[in-house]
Amino acid sequence: MKKINIAKIVSNKIKYLHKDKLYNYSIFKDISESNREAFRKAMSRLFKEGVIVKVGSKKFYKRGKREYKLPKNPIRIKAQPQDKKLLRIRNISAKFLKSKLSSNLFWSNPNGSIPVDNVIVAIIKKEAISDLDFVRFNFGDERVIEVFLEHFNINDKPMIRDILHV
Repeated sequence: MKKINIAKIVSNKIKYLHKDKLYNYSIFKDISESNREAFRKAMSRLFKEGVIVKVGSKKFYKRGKREYKLPKNPIRIKAQPQDKKLLRIRNISAKFLKSKLSSNLFWSNPNGSIPVDNVIVAIIKKEAISDLDFVRFNFGDERVIEVFLEHFNINDKPMIRDILHV
């Protein structure tokens, strides 16, 4: 019986992925459950080598070319939510946002609730840096980075990209 080299399969697949696009582990659904441990080790090695960047649970992206390289072990201030309950919510009150954000982004919906991803997208679109800190420290860097990678070409927003270390 021929032995399967999982590390080779994983690295070959990643070689052909688009850069700066968010992926999850479901793209490797063809790897059987019995080879999952080897798969996790291969992904961990690729992360340590800087080929991929992990974002949250089972999500990653392949880093594109930048003017500068990230050091092997970068020192990061990783924003963690102050209130862990905020990680699970999908919508947030417009009244709460009005009291917390410096820019009035949701004036047309003063009493409703707004999807958190829409809040993050609006703040990134406006490049409202002080409000970006609000979402980072309330919803966490992982969620902000996920939304950023899903909704924007990161080269169009270099300031946000650099703040988030993407």
